[in-house]
Amino acid sequence: MRLNNLAVVDIETTGGSSSFDRIIEIGVLRIEKGSVVKTFETLLNPGGAISPFIENLTGISSGQLVSMPTFSDIEDELLEMLSDAIFVAHNSRFDYAFVKSEFKRHDREFRAKQLCTVKLSRTLFPTYRKHSLDNIIERFGIECARRHRALDDAKVVWDFLQKIPESVSEEKIQNAYAEILKNPSLPPHLLVGEIEKLPEGPGVYLFFGDGEIPLYIGKSVNIKERVLSHFSNDTESSRELEITQQIKRIESIKTSGELGALLLESELIKKLQPIYNRKLRYARRLTYMEQIEKNGYFSVLTKTTNEIEVDNIENVLAITKSQKQSTALLRTLLKDYTLCEKMLGMSNNSGPCFSYHLGWCKGACVGKENPAIYNARFVMAFSKTKLTAWPFNGPIMIREQYGESTEGLVFNNWCYLGKYEEVMNGEKNTDLVLTDFDVYKILRSFLKDEKNYKKIVSLENLEEKNSQQILL
Repeated sequence: MRLNNLAVVDIETTGGSSSFDRIIEIGVLRIEKGSVVKTFETLLNPGGAISPFIENLTGISSGQLVSMPTFSDIEDELLEMLSDAIFVAHNSRFDYAFVKSEFKRHDREFRAKQLCTVKLSRTLFPTYRKHSLDNIIERFGIECARRHRALDDAKVVWDFLQKIPESVSEEKIQNAYAEILKNPSLPPHLLVGEIEKLPEGPGVYLFFGDGEIPLYIGKSVNIKERVLSHFSNDTESSRELEITQQIKRIESIKTSGELGALLLESELIKKLQPIYNRKLRYARRLTYMEQIEKNGYFSVLTKTTNEIEVDNIENVLAITKSQKQSTALLRTLLKDYTLCEKMLGMSNNSGPCFSYHLGWCKGACVGKENPAIYNARFVMAFSKTKLTAWPFNGPIMIREQYGESTEGLVFNNWCYLGKYEEVMNGEKNTDLVLTDFDVYKILRSFLKDEKNYKKIVSLENLEEKNSQQILL
């Protein structure tokens, strides 16, 4: 695969978000048939001051930018530099996102194939752990007069591309180019414009064929990128290929964050039951184990039901999909923790349980083992499967934000009550909230990350409306 027209790009910005920050400098090398035919370099007025950190990093001051052109002043010339060329950059996703966003703000669409030299370095030089531009400069002895200035850094990228053949065979280089530049295999019945309409933020996407039942439902923090990844992998997975061949339209629903996307995905999968989702989470009867006490020993009562009392959640030891799965779990814990068949509800025989005769049970069934010692092992046995009590004093709101979109998701006693505005306006029934068990698992996983606690707001003023049940 020969690379003919290239646009080697580097930018300096006011920050890391292409939605909020702006480009303050851009440098482009236009390469045709292996030679630099044109260069482009300019500072840009971002419409505001830049931070001291950016000034120290780049050497560019706010004062220098006041009299500089804005992006609208250079967009035509820049588009000409980039047109009909592969967009090359070190961490191209960053530079490409900013350039694309700037064009979009001026109602212009920009698309190009991307060649990321970070990916290229990792592919061709896997023995090295670091692949930053500074590492590239040091590793290949490349000169850079002004590090963190756009055109100088772009020249480093071009020098790197020229030095690669000194260390790597032509065949490996071409294979790496082909792998990084490979185009997604778009569904044959899907219009290209359908892909362009997809948002590049968090949410849920639905693949449809001829019917109204979705083929597949998924979620992502970047819907467009995730959808394209399906099509990139369609030749490696027969399942992906089968789905791809049937897709005729794609729908998407935006959320303000990953948690909202997870909740919506779970809800839609149960409601619409898409054909190709492997783990369909139906709202169905499940088997759960409840902790009780017999003669001072912790014991298990296994039940099959649709609902679990919210106030009883901390007594739920485990939830399984069937009685057979529950029995298998109990047998494993019986052996691993030398528990008692009777206390696990696996035997109703009078006298010692069968495991006692085998030496697995230490005599809880006949009162020979100290209850405190047995209970300690019992607690350890179910430590990984036991449900957790609600860790807050009342309802909470989890605030998610993406760009200008903000959502407040309200929870209480592991129940998802709805969005903040809906709950406060009485649009949601908070007297008796039924949610599926997946909400517990999704929220529990969310709370394991300490960084997420900064998104939580206590709702002490929310009218007390305790949830009574969780629908499994």
